[in-house]
Amino acid sequence: MPNNNIRYYIFWIIDIFKGLKVYRHFKEIETIQNHYSSDKSIDLRQSYINNLLSHATSTTIFYNNYKGLGITEFPVINKNTIRNNKAQFRSSEFEKKQMKHVSTSGSTGTSISLYHDKNKSNRNIADNIFFYKLADYKIGQKLYYLRIWLFSISTFKMWLKNFKPIDVLRFNEEKYISNLVKELGSGKSSKNILSYASALEKLCVYLDSNNYSPFPNSKVKSVISIAEHLNDYTRERMDYYFNTKVYSRYSNSENGILAQQVINSESDFVINWASYYIEILKLDSDNAAEEGETGRIVVTDLFAYGIPIIRYDTGDLGSIDYSKPIPVFKKVEGRKSDVILNTKGEMVSSMIIIRPHINKGVVQSQLIQEGEKKYTLNLNVTEEFKDESEIRDEFIFFLGEDAQINIEYTNEIPALASGKTRATINNYIKPTIKVN
Repeated sequence: MPNNNIRYYIFWIIDIFKGLKVYRHFKEIETIQNHYSSDKSIDLRQSYINNLLSHATSTTIFYNNYKGLGITEFPVINKNTIRNNKAQFRSSEFEKKQMKHVSTSGSTGTSISLYHDKNKSNRNIADNIFFYKLADYKIGQKLYYLRIWLFSISTFKMWLKNFKPIDVLRFNEEKYISNLVKELGSGKSSKNILSYASALEKLCVYLDSNNYSPFPNSKVKSVISIAEHLNDYTRERMDYYFNTKVYSRYSNSENGILAQQVINSESDFVINWASYYIEILKLDSDNAAEEGETGRIVVTDLFAYGIPIIRYDTGDLGSIDYSKPIPVFKKVEGRKSDVILNTKGEMVSSMIIIRPHINKGVVQSQLIQEGEKKYTLNLNVTEEFKDESEIRDEFIFFLGEDAQINIEYTNEIPALASGKTRATINNYIKPTIKVN
């Protein structure tokens, strides 16, 4: 514990010597998020928008023709827009060498490379600190980060950040995952986990398969799930084994933390209004969706000045509840290419693919829509699996009585190059998606 506190104070002392750049952002974020309806919060958010639009129209080729317009009069862009016009998006006030390179994984086939100016990077650090805190994690505490690691981190940096990279590609090694379980299940100091949802799921499957008991002395304080849909099975089993809640985070590489579940938010995602202006647009047009309607999540990054990102279609779907003291996402669905339609052409919640029907011997599952009424259900099962008809009936209930479901068995549902696993895939393109 003393070492954790030392690291905490080292971080802020370094920031003091750098001019309190992260701290000032952090205090602004607190003001806006904690007092969303206050005059100060409203004025700050509006000033961020005005300053960004002024900067973008004055220093970039792409936005030069939109001077004097309101934000909703700017065009909606996506990854392809940026990729095809990269030079036109870059601000003349910044050189590439002054900025931090970031790139998306291209999990759905389209990747982009961007650059964050130093102020944007500091804002992202402050966002992380703020949202970590809302999930009961404080910088300086031990953090296990479960993902694919394609690069090494210096020993000193890992010590300073109290950080341990866990490579999910090694989860098929019995010794590797058993050592991780031993670490998480014992020890005297607080532990925190940041992980792909599928990695947490594999961890729970391993614990269940090997008949582990709950760890009363695990000291796992906080678990944040990223990158993929978090299913109820994983939530329940992590709580069972480690006596801790799992909070799902909605973020991307090109922007940062957009929203996150926090203590007492239940299933709602608290939106990061301090750093982003977020709109929900209709599925088939750039008009605003009705309140509570599921639509496309469109993001304006209020601190991306090196490469301004205004009204960026993330490719994700969601709906916002404006009745709360701070508006929240009621749900965040996967990308449009991952959304499953029932036989009537209506969008079905991703919750239907509760992948590990563990009690039925299913380790992994993946649902693919091949046509209007044709689906493939890939299953990775154990010897305990007995009743194919029961699972078929479950999916027919959600998809429609006339759904044609082909069940195929596999030893492993492969992960993408990024390490993420797609629970649902839509290979059937339909012009209009209806929403129940």
